[in-house]
Amino acid sequence: MATTVKIKKSPYRTMLLKKRQELLAAGQRRPEALAMSLQTPDEVEFAIRSAQQDLNAATAELHSRTLREVESALKRVAGGTFGECEACGEEISANRLKAIPWARYCLTCQELRSKN
Repeated sequence: MATTVKIKKSPYRTMLLKKRQELLAAGQRRPEALAMSLQTPDEVEFAIRSAQQDLNAATAELHSRTLREVESALKRVAGGTFGECEACGEEISANRLKAIPWARYCLTCQELRSKN
């Protein structure tokens, strides 16, 4: 059964908006890094460029996923369900939300999800 969430949402909304702006700014710089040419006559340089491009692609995916989570959290703030665990309905601790403002699950439910 869901509990009444008594978390002040304004500071979290501000944190989420700031994080969204950071991710969007990083996304604007990303195309040049992903478009880096791999062509080089040097095998070592090719390997370095290839590894860097793989890292850039992984970073882009992580930023994209985090941006989706931040957008979802902002919708929960607007909808009045922010700070409520999506699995059990209990309140997500303030310490967890300070660390990860876009958290969807309380620590207990997140640990259970991570084990599965």
